[in-house]
Amino acid sequence: MPRRALTSDVSRETRSLPKSKPIKSASARCRPGVLDPEAIGSAVSEIVQAEVSRLDLELPPAFFARIRMYGVLLAVWGEKMSLTARPSDADDLAFHVIDSLMPYVMSDRGKIPALAKAFTPDSEVLDLGSGAGFPGLVLAAASRAHFTLCESRRKRASFLAVTAEELGLFDLTVMGDRATPRTFEAKYHLVTTRAVGDAGDFHAVARAALKPGGIAMLYASSRQAAEMAESQAAGLQLVTDDSYELSRDGESVRRALVLWRKT
Repeated sequence: MPRRALTSDVSRETRSLPKSKPIKSASARCRPGVLDPEAIGSAVSEIVQAEVSRLDLELPPAFFARIRMYGVLLAVWGEKMSLTARPSDADDLAFHVIDSLMPYVMSDRGKIPALAKAFTPDSEVLDLGSGAGFPGLVLAAASRAHFTLCESRRKRASFLAVTAEELGLFDLTVMGDRATPRTFEAKYHLVTTRAVGDAGDFHAVARAALKPGGIAMLYASSRQAAEMAESQAAGLQLVTDDSYELSRDGESVRRALVLWRKT
């Protein structure tokens, strides 16, 4: 039986978000030795907005305001709670946001047919090991699907719950439980993780949580993707491993999404 959720669903209509503040220069975004959460949040939103524009992706009007607030909260709490390695680096935070968005980008373009209905209002999405909220919070901010974020570390689960409320996200639940095959009912259309650990553990939990025909999706490096594509998982059939390239620290980084379908 699934355990009780840490938080109840939060309605996005009950809270308005402040508008993004313009950034005058790169030096205003990342002054060495100076932590300015508002400037960092605005810079993250600006960088993400530029990349989304380049990708010609249509997102909800509130998305960039949410990402700005998300960047502010990561800058404030990131180091204190060990949420990310570089919480004051707007470029690095933006990389994680953009990487998290890639399944939405590919589904919008029709590049991965298996994700065609993954982010629609009727879809139930489970994010395992949500940590700082990549990809769960980002995908929830971009789509109308119902999201459940599972994070066993209590402080991080609390951060996710508070951040979801601050972002005004709708239909999102945070579970402060350890993910095992017995934790969830088989009701999800999509199960995802960006915290790559043991593929066998991920497959076991995803298989238990997915509805028949549901999709298990794992974010990976190109090397990890090649290994995952060759792995065998009982009850799961490999659908695709699609790669994409992002820029990080001035270099091109090859990433991939590996998908399996529950048979």
